[in-house]
Amino acid sequence: MTVRQVTILVLIISILTGCRPGYKIEGGQVYYESWNEGSGQNKRLIEQADAKTFRELTFDCGCDFEFGRDKNHLFIDGTLIKNIDPNTFEFIGNYIFRDKDSAYFFGFYNNINDCAIKGINPDKIKLIKYPWSKADHFLIHGGAAINIDDLNEFVPIDDNWGKTKKNIINNNQILYGADVETFKITSPFQGKDKNYHYESGIINEDDFKKTSIKTFDFDRQDFCGYEPTAFEDIYGSLLSYKEDQNKSIEIVEKLKSRGFTVQHISYSNWSGESKIISVSLLKDKCNCIVEKLYRYDYSRPAETEKIFKVTERLRCEHK
Repeated sequence: MTVRQVTILVLIISILTGCRPGYKIEGGQVYYESWNEGSGQNKRLIEQADAKTFRELTFDCGCDFEFGRDKNHLFIDGTLIKNIDPNTFEFIGNYIFRDKDSAYFFGFYNNINDCAIKGINPDKIKLIKYPWSKADHFLIHGGAAINIDDLNEFVPIDDNWGKTKKNIINNNQILYGADVETFKITSPFQGKDKNYHYESGIINEDDFKKTSIKTFDFDRQDFCGYEPTAFEDIYGSLLSYKEDQNKSIEIVEKLKSRGFTVQHISYSNWSGESKIISVSLLKDKCNCIVEKLYRYDYSRPAETEKIFKVTERLRCEHK
């Protein structure tokens, strides 16, 4: 090898080594170094890190994160991860980690400080296939858990879809009422069965007849014979989900006053920032699902309070 070739090789190694992200301790302080094409080499101080007890962590997780810890804190890519015990932090599998109290999913997320799998006992987690797992009676997709009564029959179809004998599941949503036998997947977030088209875990809006709550007959004798109906005139202004989520649902109250009893209530995210409250009610052999949809208003500036367009809709079937 010539002197020129050796020089070029040394330069290449230096460049590649310099581009590698990681932690450095200098002058009694901890820094995180990174590199990107736009700004080149970056170096920032991690103010919360204790240099005396800081060390890097490595996990055989197949992930691109740079982990670090000190006596009190965990860091990922130089970011302080709040409310995690660094002394008991360990890798489970499929991008799931845990500490003594909680489990965390870092496979995909909106906020790396909001990755806890809520309501889950980390001692009970069993891996299925990325990004699916389970714990007790909860099915887990990524970092979201749903209660499902036939969990032992769950079979993943792909990263976004799964099924049991009774239910179709899209990400963290049970498609209540979907016909398992005739259901077909049409995209990562869309599917259809013999009755309806589904999108982002719920029946598509086009399958609902739009009407006014003022003219709808809630005393109809064959109430279960109604086609799926959406009521768009209940709420006249945008609402805050935080302030509204615990208030009564108009359609639910009307059904309860006519002898229906609530069987189940679920609260979940739906299509990005949007939310949905689903209520199952039963009277005799008529099972009704009332959904209160909160559609996020993306036209508003990000720093303003999140407010939503709200509608309620109803569908019933003979049980």
